[in-house]
Amino acid sequence: MLKSNVRVSPKAVSPMKQQPSQHVPASTFSDEEIRVRAYQIYESGDRTNKHADADWFQAQTELMEMVGGK
Repeated sequence: MLKSNVRVSPKAVSPMKQQPSQHVPASTFSDEEIRVRAYQIYESGDRTNKHADADWFQAQTELMEMVGGK
């Protein structure tokens, strides 16, 4: 299995600058931003790739919370 040597800085997963609001749609973030955060979650977990959907959802949720979404 190939292991990626990609290092991700916190700036790489920063969402687009936007004023916090009550509801931030998931489409506020690009697939790339969500993918990077989901991969970080995968790397910090059991790395079995059995939870890809859950990792993606968690990444979306975390990014939305960063800009004040619920």
